[in-house]
Amino acid sequence: MARLEDEVNLIKGLQKGEQASCKRLVELFWKDLNFLANRLLGDESIASDCVQEAFIKAITKIDSYEGRGTFKAWLHQIVVNEALIEIRKKSARKEESLDELMLEFDESGHHVEPYQGNPVNLDVLQESIEVKQQLQKSIDRLPDNFRLILILRDYEGYSTREVSEKMNMTEQNVKVRLHRARLAMRNLLQPVLSE
Repeated sequence: MARLEDEVNLIKGLQKGEQASCKRLVELFWKDLNFLANRLLGDESIASDCVQEAFIKAITKIDSYEGRGTFKAWLHQIVVNEALIEIRKKSARKEESLDELMLEFDESGHHVEPYQGNPVNLDVLQESIEVKQQLQKSIDRLPDNFRLILILRDYEGYSTREVSEKMNMTEQNVKVRLHRARLAMRNLLQPVLSE
């Protein structure tokens, strides 16, 4: 959806309730929104349900789109909100620990096994298909709340304040969880990074 005129026509069609516009909406945005939901939720079937629900909300609430940001960003926001609803439902059942994915420390606060590697540019790493697959597997291993914060901050570009508002937690708590998620990711990616 590169053309602003196409986006305006799509929005007008949705506002009129045109079936062709609804179909076009799904055709244009399904893949991107499903990828986002799957990254946030780590479960393809729940992600698919989440995106379907997001499309229904987008269509039924199209009049609430004020045009302050891009239409795509508005759709992303709806998917993120739907994913948060799913994660809250799941989190109400149990809170998962990140401890098993973390590096171990001795009594003095130093790593038991020193980290052996140099800082790595993730953009360079993501060029490799194998690394992309390992990165996605590592992200999927993170507990929901940690994975969601990592994706919203590091991949989707939300600010700490925006994440704290969405997650109903303090900014400090978001920062701590983001730091721990990044440490866990570094630990999980250690085999790839050492290559």
